[in-house]
Amino acid sequence: MASRGERKKKRRFGWRRPRYKDPAFWAAVALTLVLIAVQVLTASDLTEPLTWLTLVLRAVITWVVISAIIRIRVGIRRGLVDGFAEAEVKAEHRPSGVSTPEALARTSGRTIGRAVGAYKRSQSKR
Repeated sequence: MASRGERKKKRRFGWRRPRYKDPAFWAAVALTLVLIAVQVLTASDLTEPLTWLTLVLRAVITWVVISAIIRIRVGIRRGLVDGFAEAEVKAEHRPSGVSTPEALARTSGRTIGRAVGAYKRSQSKR
């Protein structure tokens, strides 16, 4: 059994570490900055301290929403790609060389194909 230091923890969702190497993180930062700039430009009175306080609050909320949307979107894609690669590696170690979902898909495809073929043969005899 691998020790705790040898075990590699996979991070399937969210930002990659370090964050400065993740292009999705920088896309979220850029989009947030653009939306905050639009909010500053559309603020009615920038001389009031309460206006700046609300802009800071809006900036935090904007960052949370934008980063969540991008992390979910990118995390799903990365998770699917990593999961597919992991399934392929596991399938190589099996005697059949096929993963369980792939074997199930092939079996159900054959069954449906046979059913459709039988239906077509029964319709052509009439």
